Amino acid sequence: MSDGVAKGNNPTLWEKFLADLDEKLQLGLLDRLRRVHAYHFESDTLFLEAGSPDDETYLQKGSHFTQLCLLAQDSTGVTEVKFRSITEPKE
Repeated sequence: MSDGVAKGNNPTLWEKFLADLDEKLQLGLLDRLRRVHAYHFESDTLFLEAGSPDDETYLQKGSHFTQLCLLAQDSTGVTEVKFRSITEPKE
């Protein structure tokens, strides 16, 4: 089990994703994803709510985001990763 306290709808799949990142030595992404505030797998999309504005910026940055999408697709079968911004008010 990871040291993160993320809340989501599929902890088994989330832990598999984190374990796969660890196995592939994707430590930069792994560290940021362990701090994710919330995640949600819906159909073929992974929704993430980052743990901090800094983490959100890092994860959404061009090459990091591309890498995140490819690794999530390989590990979990999702085809898309989207962010629910922690800086925007919730509806």
